[in-house]
Amino acid sequence: MHTVYLVDDDQIILDKYWARRRLFADSGFKITGADTNPLKALAEIRATRPDVVLSDLKMPELGGIQLMEEMSGETFRPLFVIVSAYNEHKEVRKLFLSHGFDYLVKPVADSDLIDLLDRLACKIDYVVPEAVRKTSSSKLNAILQFIHNHYAMNHTLETVAARFEVKVGTICNLFSKHMLTTFSSHLNAIRLGHAETLLRTTLKPIREVAISCGYSDPLYFTRVFHKKHGVSPTSFREAEYGKQP
Repeated sequence: MHTVYLVDDDQIILDKYWARRRLFADSGFKITGADTNPLKALAEIRATRPDVVLSDLKMPELGGIQLMEEMSGETFRPLFVIVSAYNEHKEVRKLFLSHGFDYLVKPVADSDLIDLLDRLACKIDYVVPEAVRKTSSSKLNAILQFIHNHYAMNHTLETVAARFEVKVGTICNLFSKHMLTTFSSHLNAIRLGHAETLLRTTLKPIREVAISCGYSDPLYFTRVFHKKHGVSPTSFREAEYGKQP
């Protein structure tokens, strides 16, 4: 299972996360630690190396974004998700410019948490699009390789099932069992990974980037991209263009 560490100066908030540990587990995550003191949390994060750090934005001594920046120069860097009672534009922008994963506003509904964990699992399981994970299922490996090589095609569960002569339910079960995610989330993660690279390294129009990554509707692409990054593709490019992918 993937691992997550919780940081919040309010013990009541941490207790609420612990109370939902079954929800974390169902999404493939295990809560391995928590602390109300961000300085102690930083030491434990370095020692236990969790996949994800879920942190409050504003805390005494060290806020969530500052906690993330403390690890910016280290070899080990978990994915950071910042949670705040307010949707503060400047803090959101700072988070994503520092390569944070997501920013959520309290209270976090179960549906939003499940969606977050699903996207985190995709990010952890794949270094998109540089590598394809091998599983114990040869059928799934073939499907993963096909999607990896042809991510811009108009894929659906039905078309992929027909191509590999399996039932739609079989594909769903394979992704759930071996990938701890869904077919659509996996495909979307690959496409967005390619889009991020193009936005960082080229000046292709947003419409061209969208189409080349499998999004026939540029407006839909913008919505999906904004949901993941908290900024539009244009804003992402302005911050990232010229950096190494």
